[in-house]
Amino acid sequence: MSRQWANCPAAFRAYDAVMLPKPVALDESERSPATAHAAMLDALVAGEGLERVAEIAEEHTGGPVRICVPRPGSDGSDGEPAERYVAELVSGGNPHLPAEVAEVVPITAQGELQGAVLMFGEDRPEAFEYLSAAAVAAVTGVAMLNAREDATRNASDHLLAQLVRGDAVRPGELVRRARLRGCDLTSGVTALCVDPGEVPAGRLIATIAAERPDALAEVCGRRIYVLLPGTLEDAKKLSARVGERATTALSSRYREAADAKLALEEAELLLALVEAGGRASADSPTWDSLRLLFRSFIADPDELTRFSERTVGTLVQHDDEHGSELQTTFWAYQESNCNMNLAAKTTYTHRHTISNRLTAGEGCR
Repeated sequence: MSRQWANCPAAFRAYDAVMLPKPVALDESERSPATAHAAMLDALVAGEGLERVAEIAEEHTGGPVRICVPRPGSDGSDGEPAERYVAELVSGGNPHLPAEVAEVVPITAQGELQGAVLMFGEDRPEAFEYLSAAAVAAVTGVAMLNAREDATRNASDHLLAQLVRGDAVRPGELVRRARLRGCDLTSGVTALCVDPGEVPAGRLIATIAAERPDALAEVCGRRIYVLLPGTLEDAKKLSARVGERATTALSSRYREAADAKLALEEAELLLALVEAGGRASADSPTWDSLRLLFRSFIADPDELTRFSERTVGTLVQHDDEHGSELQTTFWAYQESNCNMNLAAKTTYTHRHTISNRLTAGEGCR
């Protein structure tokens, strides 16, 4: 049963579409359940809520649509006939269908009825497919709202905040506390660090929860920290999804849950480098070298310091003393797969300038 409206004073929460006098008619080439469902998911990720999902269903069916999800224990007695009908359905009853309702599609998650999508007025051909798409999208919307509530409820735990601060958390305690929040780290962990920028952090937390219910995410200061079980490829998919709207950095995958703190440190460091370089993410293969260097630093920090001084120390010093852009040019060249023309294009610089800077960088070794 959904939980997001348990503390609302009203016994029932319904999402009403804007009832237009003349429903919007879309071009036939643009009308399909698949494209409608994609638009609904985009609306949810953008934070427009189930209201917009109902609107999209309206636009495709041509009739008024409402998405109704009662709060736990509600009988809908203080609501409209359609609301009372759905509330009784969810509670296990067999109510009489209101005369104004033309079509009903249940909203079901894990075999449990949570609400329904209703269309009013006349029954319309193909409406069922679009209402079904809205019902599937509604499951995601309910999950996102539940995730926001869970994030608030779990804020007092502050497990990730402790790890980010460097507090000592024993491996057994780490695994136990993560498991209580639905995250099993026993098979390894990858960390994701996110700078939300102008996007509300709660909205990104909800997106993360919808994409990866097994993730452990917390807002710490201006950033979001996430621990992810599973494979590195799965973690990269989430990073790419969140990276559509925020700046992200992903750590290496660590085999032991005890290394969760190191994974978070690695992701945090990569995010700082990403932002310093004016990039959107650390997903480029170039950053794999930095992940390797980070793990080398953990193993032997003194040796890594000596290595950096031998290799790029003079390059950094040259930029500091002369205000040159050798480091920026080097990174652009690497991320352009060592293609000088592409590096020139991405830095808005002539290719001869790129060549001269690379030559100067060679002389700094």
